[in-house]
Amino acid sequence: MYQNTAAESRPELLVVVQEAMAIDKKFIADLIFPSYPVKTRTGDYMRLKKGSGGLLATEGSDALLRAPGTPYRAIGRTSELDGWNCKDRGLTEPIDDTIAQNQSRFFDVESSSSTFLARNVRISREQRVAAILFGTIWGAKQSGVKYLKANLATMDVPEDLKEAIQVVDKRQEEANTLVLSRPVWDLISISDKMRMFIFGQLQGSSMITPALVAEKFGLKQVLIGSASFSTAKRGKEVTDADLAWCWPENKIWIGNVQTGAPEAGGAGRTFVLEDTTSGGELLVVETYRDENLRSDIVRVREDTDEKIVNENAGTILTVNW
Repeated sequence: MYQNTAAESRPELLVVVQEAMAIDKKFIADLIFPSYPVKTRTGDYMRLKKGSGGLLATEGSDALLRAPGTPYRAIGRTSELDGWNCKDRGLTEPIDDTIAQNQSRFFDVESSSSTFLARNVRISREQRVAAILFGTIWGAKQSGVKYLKANLATMDVPEDLKEAIQVVDKRQEEANTLVLSRPVWDLISISDKMRMFIFGQLQGSSMITPALVAEKFGLKQVLIGSASFSTAKRGKEVTDADLAWCWPENKIWIGNVQTGAPEAGGAGRTFVLEDTTSGGELLVVETYRDENLRSDIVRVREDTDEKIVNENAGTILTVNW
């Protein structure tokens, strides 16, 4: 078990952070790659790959025919060994005694600091998961028309999504999740053909919601990534021009998301090292004293690795190229 006599685990601050997470809809990485606690920093799991899996191979419509006196045909599935390697990441913020004394009149300084640090740690995780999810491993198809404001009347979002879902279905995986960025959602939710698909001829002024889209396409969830990050150098004043979305503005991911052990399937998992994270918490909040700074230090950290576990479980729709 992780031990540090200088650092004190602060479960009450973790509760504050978790409450903030519950109302913060900007972050979706934890829903796409659900957490899975592990007992060792490194380890192996079986990963299903598109090329070598052989999951649907039959070699002909009558390849299973058995002649009298002969054995039934034997086949096998091919999985490849992959591994996790949990990495320790985190941020700290010193709370100087003089500042704490003044600010504590207005708010709980430690709670504010832990929430601030947790948000930044989660932004970093959003970036990592977005980079993995929208990599080239799944395969991709292009939308019929580019998703642009100029094409709101002609872009056929329902048809594009149906075709992408069929790709996943054809691999005998269940497409239960749609992942897209805020800019892409804002476009498709006001496109003419999507409104027609959702509401029919009498469109009225109703608003398209993620729940409506999920229901119409038979999905469990539509996840909209709204987290952003600063591209400015540290110390530079951040302007709107320096801000970028964590999730790509030109792609949509359609696939299967599952929880539990990797063998339960789904696109991926966030492996969390139990020993250093209070039994598998995604975030750990700690405090310790630094007398050289005359400050209490708040630290928020994680010990994780985000990995794909099934390459068949999703595909990408490129909507702006």
